[in-house]
Amino acid sequence: MDKVEGAQDLVDALIKEVDGSHINVDHNDGSSDENGEIANGELEGKNKKKKKKKKSKAKKTSNIKPNEGKIPDEIPPPAPETFEETERWEKELVKGTQTYSLPAWGLLNDKSKDILNTFRTPSCKKMELVTPRLRLRQVEISDLTGIRRIKTEPIVQKTQLYGSPGLNDIKESFLNRYIRSRDDYIFAITALDPSTLQIKDPGQLKISNRIQNADGYLGNIAISLTWPSEAPSFLPKKGEIYTQPTFEEFKKYEIEGKMFYEIHPQLWGQSIMSEAFEEVLRFSIEEIGCNSVASDPTIGNEASLHLCIKNGLKFSHETNNIYNKPQLFHRITREEWFNRNRPNKEICDKWGGKEVCRWCMNFRLSPPTINCKHCVWAKYCSRECQKADWVRQGGHQSECDFIA
Repeated sequence: MDKVEGAQDLVDALIKEVDGSHINVDHNDGSSDENGEIANGELEGKNKKKKKKKKSKAKKTSNIKPNEGKIPDEIPPPAPETFEETERWEKELVKGTQTYSLPAWGLLNDKSKDILNTFRTPSCKKMELVTPRLRLRQVEISDLTGIRRIKTEPIVQKTQLYGSPGLNDIKESFLNRYIRSRDDYIFAITALDPSTLQIKDPGQLKISNRIQNADGYLGNIAISLTWPSEAPSFLPKKGEIYTQPTFEEFKKYEIEGKMFYEIHPQLWGQSIMSEAFEEVLRFSIEEIGCNSVASDPTIGNEASLHLCIKNGLKFSHETNNIYNKPQLFHRITREEWFNRNRPNKEICDKWGGKEVCRWCMNFRLSPPTINCKHCVWAKYCSRECQKADWVRQGGHQSECDFIA
């Protein structure tokens, strides 16, 4: 999870088969609305109603519902390949094969798409989350229009940190990061059934940013991993079989996940982001193994503040960002999340320490079954992942134990 050179400022300026089928969905939490549809007075009114009903203290505390999302079963390995398939792949994996690279922040043009598709293997795309209404999948190049509609909308920019980006800025700084980063787990928010989501009146939204349905890209939600400078790299290393980092390793170096997210304004007020937030938080703690997770909404973004509080994130500190906007940091530790959502159960690290494909690093897949012909330590879950690592500049071809 190497840092992308020159990307830290951007990371600071921005606020990865199936599981989570029982996420709690509260359609009245107001958390998808940047203005916070439930105002303080309304909340007080609800509390008064509770008092009139003379609910017991035990019933009041039951409002904290444990997260019921589930860790999925391990995805089985692919079927054994035939002799012909092995022969074909080995012809593509020879010393001297042309290698490729993609500029860290260069524009994605038509010439780059084939290369990118080589690097973004089917196993990379299998890292997705599912909730009752949503599929959180990997971001695609085709999502550019959806990203633009959100990034260039003034009502969204009021609570975000990136100002008013142009189309080229969106391509270079956002889309490229979303589909390439190995530091982050970035998901496109999509609907399992678009007809179940309401498209609200656009009001004063720019005509070019309005949507007519809930098809395709609706927004994004992500967890960005941060760690101190003394922490080692958790990326694959030459001569070592790659294994998924353990909870203990992440605790030792205090690896934290920082959440950022946004959704199209015509979908606010339906608890869509609340549903996605709860599942990504669970994924970050229970599967990735973050020692803590933080979110840092700006002052006045009541919906994001409500999301934090609802999910157990406690206020940590206030700071001014590079745009001189005050941010309110909220944080929840692994222990706090497990105590809240898995009461009376031991913390379980399902994936930590298992052998993982050194290319896609998808820990939900079964241990890799494909080895480099020359290296016992280079293991992959598929031939596509092996090829991606072989043709990347600075990839396995440059470090292979191959002897001419």
